Amino acid sequence: MGFMGYIFKILGFESDEQPTKIKKKKTAKASYKFKNGKSLNRAEHIDGIPVYYPENFVASKDYAMFLKNKKAFIISVQYCDKDDAEKIVDYFQGLAYGLNAKFIVLEEDKLYLILPEGMEVEE
Repeated sequence: MGFMGYIFKILGFESDEQPTKIKKKKTAKASYKFKNGKSLNRAEHIDGIPVYYPENFVASKDYAMFLKNKKAFIISVQYCDKDDAEKIVDYFQGLAYGLNAKFIVLEEDKLYLILPEGMEVEE
């Protein structure tokens, strides 16, 4: 609303401006190919938070920079072998504790939300 629209509104006249409609964004999906040749469609974002799918523990260390830069993210370990998944979860739990962040289990043994210090989640 411009200055004149504001004046007209104060004086009781209606403005000709139409309200802006907000469109809901669709969940982005990506197709991934694994070393064994399988391909999967996986969500890239959940409620605007990026989702990462490390295939092993070494690959997961790169995501620590997001937490250090105060960015929330989700880690999915459902495509890792059990030993790597446990290492990844332990690593991010320790990192979250050390950086005063929150480590939230979204889905047991699969999906974890890591929130930097000062961020909250609406439940």
